[in-house]
Amino acid sequence: MGTRRPLPLSFFSERSSMAKNPSPSVTTKKHLARIEKERQQTRYLVAGVTAIFVLVFALIAYGILDQKVFQYQRVVAQVGNEKITVREFQTETRFARFLLVRQYEQITSNPFLAQFYGQQIQQIETQLADPTNIGKRVLDQMIEDLLVAQEAKARGITVSDEEVEKGLQEAFGFYANGTPTPAPTSTPFVTATLNPTQEAWLPPTPTDTPTPTAEPATSTPTLTPTAVTPTPGGPTPTPEASPTPLPTPTEFTLEGYKTELGTFLSTIKALGYDEAHLRKYIYYSLLRKKVYDAITADVPTEGEKIWARHILVDTEEEAKQVIDRLNKGEDFAKLASEVSKDTGSKDRGGDLGWFTKGVMVSEFENAAFALNIGQISQPVKSQFGYHIIQLLGKQVLPLTDNELNNAKQSRWNEWLTQAKASDQVKTFDIWQTVVPTDPAVTPYAGQ
Repeated sequence: MGTRRPLPLSFFSERSSMAKNPSPSVTTKKHLARIEKERQQTRYLVAGVTAIFVLVFALIAYGILDQKVFQYQRVVAQVGNEKITVREFQTETRFARFLLVRQYEQITSNPFLAQFYGQQIQQIETQLADPTNIGKRVLDQMIEDLLVAQEAKARGITVSDEEVEKGLQEAFGFYANGTPTPAPTSTPFVTATLNPTQEAWLPPTPTDTPTPTAEPATSTPTLTPTAVTPTPGGPTPTPEASPTPLPTPTEFTLEGYKTELGTFLSTIKALGYDEAHLRKYIYYSLLRKKVYDAITADVPTEGEKIWARHILVDTEEEAKQVIDRLNKGEDFAKLASEVSKDTGSKDRGGDLGWFTKGVMVSEFENAAFALNIGQISQPVKSQFGYHIIQLLGKQVLPLTDNELNNAKQSRWNEWLTQAKASDQVKTFDIWQTVVPTDPAVTPYAGQ
């Protein structure tokens, strides 16, 4: 038997290596396909999760931008190519509310003023409690400002920076050249020329009874308007004008004005209102005045006026009875004093003086202007009752300051109404959902 040869150490290392690293198995096409499918699913999953994260981030970012940027850039109204954004609308509305709050606080902070302005306090409280109404007024004003600016451009009307600065100073009570004294603007009242018959219709002029001189009193005087009775015989003499006082030196220095302006700007800063907004506010005010003057420049300074008297009763039956008594020869003035319900004219025999169109209610006006001089109307129904009207005179006469201002305002309102009805003016309902409710006030406890 031969001797067994020992195995070399390499044998064990090879066996060990073979045990640890078995021979690789053969990979099939089906196995490769499954692996590729798993890899593709993994890629889809990663892409989907990434897309979800991106979408969530985008939605959050959009929400933030919508709250901070996009919402304020939405348009609430448009005039031609000019747009009014939510931010602009809210800023102007807050400023309008601020002015009301400021007025409210000025009144209520003084018990003496609050005592006499209780009704105004309630009116301001009512306005502030109705933000939609304030918002509508502000939006209408902003639309009108753009229409005025367009009209000004068409007419070549401008407002300079110097005019804005002067207007801003005067808004704070600073007058660099002294406080101006308003010049007399009233037009001398020219009365109608009356014939003898019309003179007979004049109500008797009451004789003034001398009254003792009253001691000085601290109470607020009550002013009672005095009726003007037509004077026969042609125009009345023009009253002599009183000497016009020279401008009063201003009590407000430039430095004081700047201090007041700075304080005011600090107060309104929280509203988002700055000096640029304030100057724009003054600019539109001045531009509006210039365009108003241009549009109303050709309003006639004289017009047809009538002189009439009337008797007012409650029912048509009463009115017919009055007419019957007049037809039997009773005096109109005496009958008016006896039965008329109009306390403002009955003691003057029903005399209403001279007036133009647009003063009386339409039913009364139409009937009165259709009468011939001396003619008495049939019963005319209005919201006040039944009128029996007699026309005493009709002439073209100069308009008083008040009548002229009313005529100009009527012309201006007609222009505004027509301009706002244009197709270029658009209002979007979104404004109703973004009306601010601040600033507000604490209701006055002293009411």
